[in-house]
Amino acid sequence: MEIRSPLIHLALLESLKANEISDEIDLFLPFIAVTLSELPGEEVTPAILQEKFTQSFGITPPISAIQVFMTRAKKRKLLHRENHVFIPNSSQVDKWKNGYHEKKDDIETSLEILRNDFKEFASDHFGKSITDNECDILITEFIDKNISSVTTHNRFEKGQLKSKIKNTDHVTASFISHIHKTKSSTLDHFSRIVKGMVLANYLCLADKIGSKKQFKSITAYIDTPIIIGMLGFSGSQRKKSINEFISLLKKVGIELRLFDKSLDEAEMLLGAWRDDLKRKNYKKFNSKTLELLLSQGYDAERLDTEIKLLKSRLEKEGITLISGFKTNPRYQCDEKGLESAISTNFKDSKNLEHDTICISRIYNLREGKLISDLNQKMAIFVTPNTGLVNHANEYFKNEIPTKKYIPLVVSEQWMTAIFWLKGPEIFNTLPMDQIIASAYGLLYTDDRFWNSFIDKLQLLESKGQITEDDLTVVRWDSDLLGLIHDVSVDVGEDFTEKDVFEIVEKIKNKHTHEKDAEITQIKDEKDSEIKGLESEIASKDKQITNTQIKMRKISNSIGITASLLFCLLLISCVFWTAYTNLPIDLVNYSIVQTYKKSVLTISALFITSVFSFMGTMFGWNVISVYKWIKNKVSAIVYELLIG
Repeated sequence: MEIRSPLIHLALLESLKANEISDEIDLFLPFIAVTLSELPGEEVTPAILQEKFTQSFGITPPISAIQVFMTRAKKRKLLHRENHVFIPNSSQVDKWKNGYHEKKDDIETSLEILRNDFKEFASDHFGKSITDNECDILITEFIDKNISSVTTHNRFEKGQLKSKIKNTDHVTASFISHIHKTKSSTLDHFSRIVKGMVLANYLCLADKIGSKKQFKSITAYIDTPIIIGMLGFSGSQRKKSINEFISLLKKVGIELRLFDKSLDEAEMLLGAWRDDLKRKNYKKFNSKTLELLLSQGYDAERLDTEIKLLKSRLEKEGITLISGFKTNPRYQCDEKGLESAISTNFKDSKNLEHDTICISRIYNLREGKLISDLNQKMAIFVTPNTGLVNHANEYFKNEIPTKKYIPLVVSEQWMTAIFWLKGPEIFNTLPMDQIIASAYGLLYTDDRFWNSFIDKLQLLESKGQITEDDLTVVRWDSDLLGLIHDVSVDVGEDFTEKDVFEIVEKIKNKHTHEKDAEITQIKDEKDSEIKGLESEIASKDKQITNTQIKMRKISNSIGITASLLFCLLLISCVFWTAYTNLPIDLVNYSIVQTYKKSVLTISALFITSVFSFMGTMFGWNVISVYKWIKNKVSAIVYELLIG
């Protein structure tokens, strides 16, 4: 089997696992079958199988784990015993290989896509040209650092890569966050490798686990950073990862507890944030922590509420608070020696009392018993700090060799490697969530690159080469950490004055662009407001015009009506006057004679006389009277309507 890349063997672990299983040990039988098919001789011993594992896949499970797999392989008839030695059963071996060659081709294609995307990203974002082998190194290193807990993989010569890229973790973390944010199909190819790493870890722990589904004999004491992350103060991705992790542990029956010391430490941290926010003392904050708190609307009062509700929230999550721990003097460890041992993992300013006491209490609870597998009753301390895991367990290595026994302190990755396969369908995304949370955490964590840059920035300000205002603007800019990491890819911690000035200029330009954009936005909003007002005025004008037209029509109608009535009266008077002046012998009716002498006749005569006079003097006629009355009445009515 010629597998040149560790990424391929990790992806193969994920792809080769069996479909029909009785427990998770069966998952690896295809992997065992492939290894058996490549053995040069017929006899199989744990040592030979272990050596082949290392040669072919870069993984070296302990002999005891190999023996577990060989026992299962014998049960599934991949091996049979002849003359006290194990011999492969070729027909069953071929059957259990589970389409190895086809899957290997598919994985190589998948890996090629992942590499090409990574190379393109490194070129576009960092101007770095990297080879396929360098892609493999970067990805393997990152996954190994953030997911692996026990395995030892093939190592590569990194000197040339380190000289090319001074901050390799940032390049890889940026790529992971990029494919996660864009939901690229590359994420699926990457996921194969991540899950393969978890499975590889399991290979090295198989002898300690067995086929149990529930582990109620295990009590896990949670470290403070897990609590802080569970509350959402390490970002949404970290919160999602921890919630899945906690759910996984509860599903397999592990009892979750929290020492009062850890609760005190969490409350002290939140209290320090509360007090610093109240005083506006931002210098003590991690820049991204401050940004997260402000972006989510946290103030001193809200943090004070979080502190008061912390205990009840933990209880709601099924985490039991242990108060008033009673130490058994017979099993008390040397806490001063332990503190000294773990101190090299932290900065000088770190208070180690919490970590020392918690680990000391786990040691005390173990009562000197060596725990060889997970069937035994035990207490363990679970922390995301792999450095603390290594330093603490190294201190106790003479009493508790970690290769043979379950250590006092374990990482989230260690717990995931053991228990994820108890419910991989339910918690399918957990390994990826952990690696993505690690990537975001690295991008948002102040580290040695940050400290080196800030020191240089403050030095330039003290020399007067950067103004105090520029220092303030740059120091608290949300993009500063990202820019520092980007530059560190080329220079590492050795920031030159030119590097500092370029970053300062970028941030100042960003603020200038933001101000320009803000001004443009305000101008656009005002222009839009003016246009809205103009449109409203035009609408009102149109409404007024329409009302005026309507009023004009009404007044004209009234004027016409009044004028018509008057003109009809006038014509009637003229007619009646003419009629009454006819000779008596022509109109010899008594009724007519009566009307001739009435007031109506007199009025008609008067009106007719006036109309005749006005017509003679001013040229009036019925038409002109009609028009005059119509116009006058219309004008008066219109004024009354609009007034």
